[in-house]
Parts: sequence; structure tokens; C-alpha cells
Amino acid sequence: MKLKYQLSVTKIDGEYMAVPTEGEFHGIIRMNETTADILKCLETDLSEDVIVAKLATVYDASTDDLRKSVAEVIKSLRNNGLIME
Repeated sequence: MKLKYQLSVTKIDGEYMAVPTEGEFHGIIRMNETTADILKCLETDLSEDVIVAKLATVYDASTDDLRKSVAEVIKSLRNNGLIME
């Protein structure tokens, strides 16, 4: 799965934000650093398992916690029509 639209993720004053650079989605997505990293992973076609493995190399968190975070973000993106399967 991957993002349906290209998003530009940036950090402004300590807050992560994503804005679309193409497509039909209009708005700003505010997020934490983990969500920003998940979005960056979704720029290419990756499975949830691969995303969890990539995050595990960066964050000191359990695989279960990372898996839950990835699942929550993906669910939200799906609900908003931002994921291509």
C-alpha cells in the first residue's frame, strides 16, 4: 500500500505537518514525528510489516506498540481516502 496523493511532510516550530502537492485532497495534516515517519514510508509501496520493521530501527518501542501505531495511522488514512492498496 502507499499514499494516494503525494504529500510534503515538514516540521515547523516543532510540529510536523503534511500538505498535498498533487491530487484532490486539500488541507493540512498535523501529526507527531512517528506519524510523519509512517507517511514517509508510505511514499513507496510497503506493507505494514515492513513499515513496522523500519520504525523499529529508529524508535525504542516494542514491536507491538509500533504495530498499533502503524495500524491506527493507516486506518485514519484509509478513512480519509488517502491510501492506495
